[in-house]
Amino acid sequence: MTPEELKGRAILTVTDDLSMQINNRVLECMPRNEVIYESIDNIVSNDPQDQLAYTEEFLNSLTPTGMPPLKLRLKPGAIIMLLRNLAPSKGLCNGTRLIVIQLQKNVIVAKKISADKNNESYLIPRIPLIPSDSNMPFQFKHKQFHIRLAFSMTINKAQGQTFDKICLDLTKPVFSHCQFYVGLSRVRSFDSVTVVSPNSEIYNCVYREVLRIFKYPFMILLVCTIYYV
Repeated sequence: MTPEELKGRAILTVTDDLSMQINNRVLECMPRNEVIYESIDNIVSNDPQDQLAYTEEFLNSLTPTGMPPLKLRLKPGAIIMLLRNLAPSKGLCNGTRLIVIQLQKNVIVAKKISADKNNESYLIPRIPLIPSDSNMPFQFKHKQFHIRLAFSMTINKAQGQTFDKICLDLTKPVFSHCQFYVGLSRVRSFDSVTVVSPNSEIYNCVYREVLRIFKYPFMILLVCTIYYV
């Protein structure tokens, strides 16, 4: 499948771990050589004892929420997603999907996945960032390309986006009823949805007594209870 065919498709999962596994599998199936970008992590402290206590190997093992992976695996033609607002005026915001055009040592060249009249290419640099994780007793600087593979993404990360076709992976149950609705509503019709579930049937149980108090049809979605059996 070509990048042009992939850009309108996505696999939506419940958890980020499962999404990363699927992304790596899809990348392995793509042609061309793989490039691996490793992050550079440093403790933010002037105390020599901290430098000894928190080694680079230890910092590399940490995966703060919302941060890019330690080893970022990419190939030309891969679908990626921005994890930071790089240039909002040009539409390069957190969640924007792009296609990798060229992989250089210190910069990644990519184009927007949506139709662009100018067909403009953008340069994505490495960015040093201090994770804002209050659970850590120290601060460290994480320097990496703030992107991730986006053949697959979580349902929550897909909010606000529209695809031609999606595969909704429900091998793990959703956390809430509205999360299931968000996943299904990422396409324009149910004919464009494929649902993968360990069970053969999905029941949508509706409390009709509650629905009688609502006048407008769209309010039905707010009181539907989804059960998987």
